[in-house]
Amino acid sequence: MKKKTVTIAAFNGALLYVAATVLPTSAAIKCKGRLQWNSAVKTWISTPYCEDKLISQVSGYPFNGLNGVKQNPSIKAEACRFAGSDNRIADICAGHLPEDGDQFD
Repeated sequence: MKKKTVTIAAFNGALLYVAATVLPTSAAIKCKGRLQWNSAVKTWISTPYCEDKLISQVSGYPFNGLNGVKQNPSIKAEACRFAGSDNRIADICAGHLPEDGDQFD
Protein backbone atom coordinates (compact mmCIF):
# COMPACT_ATOMS: atom_id res chain seq x y z
CA MET A 1 0.00 0.00 0.00
CA LYS A 2 2.83 2.41 0.83
CA LYS A 3 4.52 1.71 -2.49
CA LYS A 4 1.33 2.71 -4.35
CA THR A 5 1.01 5.94 -2.34
CA VAL A 6 4.65 6.86 -2.99
CA THR A 7 4.22 6.12 -6.71
CA ILE A 8 1.12 8.31 -6.92
CA ALA A 9 2.84 11.13 -5.03
CA ALA A 10 5.87 10.93 -7.32
CA PHE A 11 3.66 10.95 -10.41
CA ASN A 12 1.72 13.98 -9.14
CA GLY A 13 4.96 15.76 -8.36
CA ALA A 14 6.23 15.08 -11.87
CA LEU A 15 2.98 16.40 -13.36
CA LEU A 16 3.25 19.56 -11.28
CA TYR A 17 6.84 20.08 -12.40
CA VAL A 18 5.92 19.62 -16.07
CA ALA A 19 2.96 21.99 -15.76
CA ALA A 20 5.12 24.64 -14.11
CA THR A 21 7.91 24.44 -16.67
CA VAL A 22 6.05 23.73 -19.91
CA LEU A 23 3.07 26.08 -19.74
CA PRO A 24 3.61 29.17 -21.89
CA THR A 25 4.34 32.45 -20.19
CA SER A 26 1.38 33.91 -22.08
CA ALA A 27 -0.82 32.04 -19.60
CA ALA A 28 0.35 34.38 -16.85
CA ILE A 29 -1.91 37.22 -15.73
CA LYS A 30 -0.95 40.43 -17.52
CA CYS A 31 -1.46 43.65 -15.59
CA LYS A 32 -1.10 47.21 -16.81
CA GLY A 33 -1.60 49.37 -13.73
CA ARG A 34 -4.91 48.26 -12.25
CA LEU A 35 -6.06 46.69 -15.51
CA GLN A 36 -5.83 43.03 -16.49
CA TRP A 37 -5.86 41.71 -20.05
CA ASN A 38 -9.07 39.78 -20.74
CA SER A 39 -8.40 37.59 -23.76
CA ALA A 40 -12.06 36.55 -24.06
CA VAL A 41 -13.18 40.05 -25.03
CA LYS A 42 -9.74 41.32 -26.15
CA THR A 43 -9.68 44.31 -23.84
CA TRP A 44 -8.30 45.52 -20.50
CA ILE A 45 -10.56 45.28 -17.43
CA SER A 46 -10.08 46.41 -13.84
CA THR A 47 -9.56 43.49 -11.43
CA PRO A 48 -8.83 43.19 -7.69
CA TYR A 49 -5.74 41.08 -8.50
CA CYS A 50 -4.12 43.86 -10.54
CA GLU A 51 -5.27 46.54 -8.09
CA ASP A 52 -3.53 44.65 -5.26
CA LYS A 53 -0.44 44.30 -7.43
CA LEU A 54 -0.45 48.06 -8.08
CA ILE A 55 -0.82 48.80 -4.34
CA SER A 56 2.15 46.52 -3.72
CA GLN A 57 4.28 48.22 -6.37
CA VAL A 58 3.49 51.77 -5.23
CA SER A 59 3.81 51.09 -1.49
CA GLY A 60 6.80 48.74 -1.61
CA TYR A 61 4.95 46.10 0.42
CA PRO A 62 5.24 42.48 -0.75
CA PHE A 63 2.53 41.13 -3.07
CA ASN A 64 2.48 37.41 -2.21
CA GLY A 65 2.96 35.44 0.98
CA LEU A 66 1.51 35.69 4.46
CA ASN A 67 2.64 39.31 4.73
CA GLY A 68 1.61 40.17 1.20
CA VAL A 69 -1.04 42.61 0.00
CA LYS A 70 -2.83 39.88 -1.97
CA GLN A 71 -3.39 37.41 0.88
CA ASN A 72 -3.61 39.64 3.93
CA PRO A 73 -6.28 42.39 4.15
CA SER A 74 -4.52 43.91 7.18
CA ILE A 75 -1.31 44.31 5.20
CA LYS A 76 -3.30 45.81 2.32
CA ALA A 77 -4.83 48.35 4.72
CA GLU A 78 -1.38 49.13 6.16
CA ALA A 79 0.06 49.59 2.65
CA CYS A 80 -2.81 51.93 1.84
CA ARG A 81 -2.22 53.96 4.99
CA PHE A 82 1.45 54.18 4.05
CA ALA A 83 1.12 55.15 0.37
CA GLY A 84 -2.60 55.67 -0.21
CA SER A 85 -2.26 59.39 -0.81
CA ASP A 86 -0.44 58.58 -4.08
CA ASN A 87 -2.88 59.45 -6.86
CA ARG A 88 -2.26 56.10 -8.61
CA ILE A 89 -3.91 54.17 -5.75
CA ALA A 90 -5.91 56.77 -3.80
CA ASP A 91 -9.27 55.56 -5.10
CA ILE A 92 -8.37 51.88 -4.58
CA CYS A 93 -7.39 52.65 -0.99
CA ALA A 94 -10.56 54.63 -0.20
CA GLY A 95 -11.73 53.66 3.27
CA HIS A 96 -8.23 52.81 4.51
CA LEU A 97 -6.84 56.33 4.64
CA PRO A 98 -6.72 58.29 7.93
CA GLU A 99 -8.71 61.15 6.43
CA ASP A 100 -11.56 58.75 5.56
CA GLY A 101 -12.29 58.30 9.26
CA ASP A 102 -13.52 55.15 10.95
CA GLN A 103 -16.43 53.84 8.90
CA PHE A 104 -17.54 51.32 11.54
CA ASP A 105 -18.54 53.67 14.40
